[in-house]
Amino acid sequence: MTKQNCLELDFYWKDGESSEYLEALSLPTLPWAAPFLPLLGLPNALLEQPSIWESIYTQAFIEHKTRYRMRDWTGTHGERGELVRQVIVKALPLLAQQMGRNVAIDLEKWVRFHFFCLEAKRAMREWERTLRIAYFSPNSRKYQRKIPPPAVLVPILPLIEELVDFDRRTEIYQHLKRVAPPPPYEQIPYEYMEYCYEMTMISVVLDQALTLKALQTIASRLNDMERKEVAMWAQAQALIMYRDGKPENLCGDKYLQVELPCFDVPSLLDFSTLDESA
Repeated sequence: MTKQNCLELDFYWKDGESSEYLEALSLPTLPWAAPFLPLLGLPNALLEQPSIWESIYTQAFIEHKTRYRMRDWTGTHGERGELVRQVIVKALPLLAQQMGRNVAIDLEKWVRFHFFCLEAKRAMREWERTLRIAYFSPNSRKYQRKIPPPAVLVPILPLIEELVDFDRRTEIYQHLKRVAPPPPYEQIPYEYMEYCYEMTMISVVLDQALTLKALQTIASRLNDMERKEVAMWAQAQALIMYRDGKPENLCGDKYLQVELPCFDVPSLLDFSTLDESA
């Protein structure tokens, strides 16, 4: 795969973004978030045996907290950022040992895609809005700006309607707000928020993951030429529907695939010193 088709990782182990990386890895361990985890696109194996990652993450969290208090770290990536890197480089291989390398790779890819790939965030937003237009009825005031979806997409629309429906997403978000706890003391910088920062993270991932699932569902039922046809329709539709529409953010059919493209940097597993065969 060419570098052009890879996903660019917008992440440099700076202190702030490294903290977000560690918080992202905590999301599958939050009891109150359990009802929403199947919607987030996490590895299925992780959802089927959550206690394995919960144990690994708890160890990583304790190590990070202890070493941070003692200022026990070395490296050139920054201070707190380097400590987080060292902790994660140890945790992911432990997951690979217990659940398989693919599960660890998928979890890492999940974090990178949803939190540290600006192109992907923009693409999911543009695809979400564009796909929703396909459901506009003649009663909609913007119906005259709707371009009829290509014939290959029409029979797939009922299959993805729930994934892109605005009302359903609102319902999920309202449920999320009802169960999310208030910010803990550690999140005092966010004390103006009614809910914890993890709730905000989950709400962002929900939107992106549901859109990605819709794209994967479409892609699984089309061949290469048909996917390009859908991408061309989406670009034309995005161009005329919204004043702030940016069809270039769709990235053609790059995200209209069954499997995500690779990232342009190696996996953290490649930097582990653990023997995964042990």
